[in-house]
Amino acid sequence: MNDLRAKFSQLLPHLHCTERSAAQVGLVALLFVNLIIGLLTLTDYGESWDEYNFFNYAEESLAAYPGLFQPGFERTFSDPTLRHYGAWFLMTCVLAARLFPDLIISDVAHFLTFLVFQGGIVLLYLLARRWLDPWPAFGAALLYATQPVLWGHAFINARDIPFHVTFMAALYFGLRFSDSLLPLPETQKIKLDTSEWARLGWPLRIGLVLLLLLGMLAFAWLAFNLYAGWMSEAALRADTSDARELDLYLRPILGQFWAGLIFLGLTLAWSALLFLSRLLGLRAALWQSELQPFAHQLGQVFRSSAFWLAAIALALTVGIRVMGGMAAVLVVVHAFWRVRRAAFLPVFFYGVFAILLVIPTWPYLWGEPLLRLLITLRLMTAFPWPGQVLFAGVSYAGNELPRAYLPTLFAIQLTESLLLLLGLGLLFFLRKNAPGEMLLLCLVWFGLPIGMALVGRPYLYDNFRQMLFALPPLFLLAGWGLQNIWRSLPRAWLRAVLLFVLLLPGLLGIARIHPYQYIYYNSLVGGVSGAFRQYEMDYWGTSFREAARFLNANAPQNAEVVVVGPPTTLWRYVRPDIHVYNVVEERNSSDSYYLLISTRNNRDLDMYPSAPTVYQVEKDGAILAVLRFIE
Repeated sequence: MNDLRAKFSQLLPHLHCTERSAAQVGLVALLFVNLIIGLLTLTDYGESWDEYNFFNYAEESLAAYPGLFQPGFERTFSDPTLRHYGAWFLMTCVLAARLFPDLIISDVAHFLTFLVFQGGIVLLYLLARRWLDPWPAFGAALLYATQPVLWGHAFINARDIPFHVTFMAALYFGLRFSDSLLPLPETQKIKLDTSEWARLGWPLRIGLVLLLLLGMLAFAWLAFNLYAGWMSEAALRADTSDARELDLYLRPILGQFWAGLIFLGLTLAWSALLFLSRLLGLRAALWQSELQPFAHQLGQVFRSSAFWLAAIALALTVGIRVMGGMAAVLVVVHAFWRVRRAAFLPVFFYGVFAILLVIPTWPYLWGEPLLRLLITLRLMTAFPWPGQVLFAGVSYAGNELPRAYLPTLFAIQLTESLLLLLGLGLLFFLRKNAPGEMLLLCLVWFGLPIGMALVGRPYLYDNFRQMLFALPPLFLLAGWGLQNIWRSLPRAWLRAVLLFVLLLPGLLGIARIHPYQYIYYNSLVGGVSGAFRQYEMDYWGTSFREAARFLNANAPQNAEVVVVGPPTTLWRYVRPDIHVYNVVEERNSSDSYYLLISTRNNRDLDMYPSAPTVYQVEKDGAILAVLRFIE
């Protein structure tokens, strides 16, 4: 019996390696299938209402680079709001579209966004593998990849999906960076030798103290005058847009910070020059016990690929939305939890290099990066939105939604399988062998932003798309539930059946409401048909592309179409002879015309309800857009 146990123990690593390889092959196969499906269905997805402005902002940001070499060039942004979002991914989309001039730019952006989502699948698997076995981790990645809401956003959401994925990357590589840190070696505490100071003699000691005080006075005078000079130009250099008041409020605070930092730096340098040049014993003790260990540590950190990958991932995250700094907070807390004070300098330079890497990719920051980052951070925590949000059949202002808004949407827009596994995962965490690190990370990752939204009551709209970055912990916890079930099933075919059953709701949802998967609602509210006119549907107007196909096939020459909403969601797709107008624009003639209305906010019930409807975009019992003919 003992011999059998010994042989089985020797076999376990090989079995685990085989299982890991099989899961990785499955992951590669999943990505391949996804890319094929993405290419075949790419042109089914319409342009969202925000994308036209996104592409304009990207063009304006790209124009800033050659402007660096043009005297008198000034950066201009037609949309003052978008400049507070990083531009690197949108610029990538525009540059890629230039390589394919025959393709519609939004289709190019959609494919790149979908590619980024595939990276998210890999990152979720890698994060799950930190705590889970290979197949449960792959199961969690499959659940993630087959969520209809995520699948829909993966094509049309060129801001929240890249942020969601880079946030995962920042955490994954940040945790690897934290894992690579080593505690500082034990050193003897500094013992102050007062006799060394006494041997200097009282005239020299008094002279050194007086020189220190005189230097501090000089540095204070310099810092004060620098601050006064900065403030004398504050009104001239301040933001001229709606952020001007915030700029004038933050600029003095930041000026005081820089002045204080200059004073402190000069004082420390002057003190070292005066005293350490004479107190050789103290200098040697400081070097041996404090400076040398940190210098050796930094040398190791800067040679580590984990450090640079973490800094780059964080820069890419913050370079989309400044709230990506939350990922850095989680990494820093983890680092200090592991190695205590040894984390101080590594995480300091981690943040510094991340900011330095962000600046070149975000032209708005140029000139005064720290000030503009602070302005952006303050604005993004209370970003105003003037529209109405439909929730449980009632329209609310974006900052007056019930506190149940986010929890309810999570419960009715994620698949039933995920919700079931999530509940089981939380129950299984009561077991003693549960990975506490994963539970703590998931609770903070998910709980911190959601808790801030519940308590702070910021503007929320478009369902929970701004909170997509907080969803991965749900899949990790569901993966823990899956792992515990997985281990209790003795046969491979039972595990395969279980996985298929768990994925079925998501797969059916993706197929049934294609290409509007982002409007998915589960059976808890009766599906999409049960949620119609109770919750938000096609809030980005992507269904207008389908209406364009009808117009191209049926509208007479030189037909006119009035769009209730941004006409950019339609005009890219209609025939060249069809004239598209915004509802507030004047048409060229008073003849009959088509009126295209999104059902958001029930506009179709109020605008020309008696006019004949010639076409409507409908999915699974929900009407997304209505095309009427006005005579």
